[in-house]
Amino acid sequence: SAEGTWTLSDPTDAPVPDPTDAPVPTDAPTDAPTDAPTDAPTDAPTDAPTPAPTPAPTPDPTPEPTPAPTPAPTPEPLVCDAGMYPVGEVCEYCPEGTYSAGGQDACDKCPAGQTSESGAKAASECFVARSCAWGDAHLCDRETGCTFGCESDFCWSQCDGACPRLDLIGCHGCKEWCWLSGNGEKYHFCTENSQCAAVKRNSCASTCTL
Repeated sequence: SAEGTWTLSDPTDAPVPDPTDAPVPTDAPTDAPTDAPTDAPTDAPTDAPTPAPTPAPTPDPTPEPTPAPTPAPTPEPLVCDAGMYPVGEVCEYCPEGTYSAGGQDACDKCPAGQTSESGAKAASECFVARSCAWGDAHLCDRETGCTFGCESDFCWSQCDGACPRLDLIGCHGCKEWCWLSGNGEKYHFCTENSQCAAVKRNSCASTCTL
């Protein structure tokens, strides 16, 4: 054909005059169903339940706790230092006329005719008591026989100046006195008699006078 001109070619083969064979149905397309498709149900499908499925609980499922699960611990024994003894749960100083070396339940008595200051730690601290010149008007060191106390804010003590005596141990009954020397200072300051107990046997810081 010339350029730009189209011609039809011969057509394809002619179609077959008859379609495909038609399917032929069967006489019985399915089997006949059974007369009884399922078994008849039973009269009692399950057993009757028991009247008490579980036993009744006990009235006391757990025992009562004991009133005292553990015993109380025993207290440690009280041990007191020397010069002291136990009174209840505390330690107290041994009274006058007794002593203790420590760790004792009670204080021991001084030998007959002797006494001691409160808190004595050994029998060697027991002594024969001596009288003081001022009696009970002031404090008395019964081991030395010297009166002592606080006066005008300073400590003083009985002493022996002109008093006749056979030895130089303690005081011998004369009403002579002096200001006591302090511990590291000339005099010992005080506001009450008991504060002079710590320096009662210190040397005189002044002349022993009447």
